[in-house]
Amino acid sequence: MLNYIGIGNPYNLGQYGVEKNAKVLQRYRFIHEGLLRIAAGHLPAREDWDLKCALGKHLYEDAESANQWRQRITELRTSPAVLNHEPDATLSLLMEELIQARNDLELVVGIYGVVRPALLASYKKHMANTQQIVDQPTVRILRTMILDLEDQIAWGEQMIRHLEESGIYPEGAEEFRQNMLTFLTASGGIDGLEPKIPMLPSRSRSHEPYKLPLKSVRDPRKMGPATWARTGVAIPPDDPVKMSLFSKMRVRQEEMTAAELIAGVIYSQKNMPWEFYRDSARHLWDEVRHALFGQAALESEGIDWMSRPQYTSDYDVNALKIPGAQYTWLAIGIEEGAMKRPGKAGEYEFCRDEAKHPLMTQFQDYDWADEVVHANLGRKWTPELIGEEIGYVREIAKKELEHFWHEVRNAQEQWNEQKSQ
Repeated sequence: MLNYIGIGNPYNLGQYGVEKNAKVLQRYRFIHEGLLRIAAGHLPAREDWDLKCALGKHLYEDAESANQWRQRITELRTSPAVLNHEPDATLSLLMEELIQARNDLELVVGIYGVVRPALLASYKKHMANTQQIVDQPTVRILRTMILDLEDQIAWGEQMIRHLEESGIYPEGAEEFRQNMLTFLTASGGIDGLEPKIPMLPSRSRSHEPYKLPLKSVRDPRKMGPATWARTGVAIPPDDPVKMSLFSKMRVRQEEMTAAELIAGVIYSQKNMPWEFYRDSARHLWDEVRHALFGQAALESEGIDWMSRPQYTSDYDVNALKIPGAQYTWLAIGIEEGAMKRPGKAGEYEFCRDEAKHPLMTQFQDYDWADEVVHANLGRKWTPELIGEEIGYVREIAKKELEHFWHEVRNAQEQWNEQKSQ
């Protein structure tokens, strides 16, 4: 269709005026931000490795979606001052109850069996019923978000089946699903436009705030025990170059613990500008991607990494510290420090020139690029988190590194002694 640049139904009156549209988009924004925070709070606590990876990817996509809604809402004669408001008491209760999921299956059922499917249905309805010319910017945003949601839900449906068939989790997920549906219905649905009854539901589990675990969790049925020591591969090769290569692969795979640390920061740190949470979500997803780099590299060589002891020190050693200290340790102490040679440049050059491993060379190339971004994020946000200039922050980072390496060295010595016996 040449007329109207291919935009369909140009004469139809849409169902959303400016004010109504802004109110509905506020709910969408709130849900994406709620899902971001819930995923961050649960990432260190969940057992299944694939679920951890998905939470990292999907919370990043939620951050990007929320960011687009924030921009669109302010284009609809709406003050930015409302962007941090909770639009509906029952919708808030839904998010507070969802984070109280007690195991992997409940969380997956709540997110991928209830909230995301309802969000997808609302987005499709919104895209079909808004006036296609006046609200084309919203339609364009919805189109991209629908693609993300369809991918997320398809993955989630597979994970629900996998967890149900495992027989690991006690009955209760269906009751949790029904509770989530009850809260969603009471809020008038995702968009708030469905009929409501004049009664607010009571809390089911959210009488106390959700608490982060003090130690990150790994699946005890599939994975080796948590450790603060680097344990490498089961049978190191005699070739020192290959030994170093496999060690680098394993270190990449172990970066899930850095993602968990950032997840804790996102969940715990209050009252920062929205941009901080968006940046942190990307930082977290990068660390999950790095773990996937290592997983793919190890598996490409036929190496069993999952049954090996799992390194968790980035999260565990720092768990009791305030979020500002945690992020300073990682972004300034570790990642800014990795900019000094040999650092990340040396890792890349080793894989390219000595190991001559094309896949790992590409992984290290992008790992290096990501770490440049992370060091910049550290310089951007740690002064605000700590409330001091960057020079002072770097001194804090040194102290945090000293404490961390002391704990890890002790763990490494113990591991080495056990291995030699």
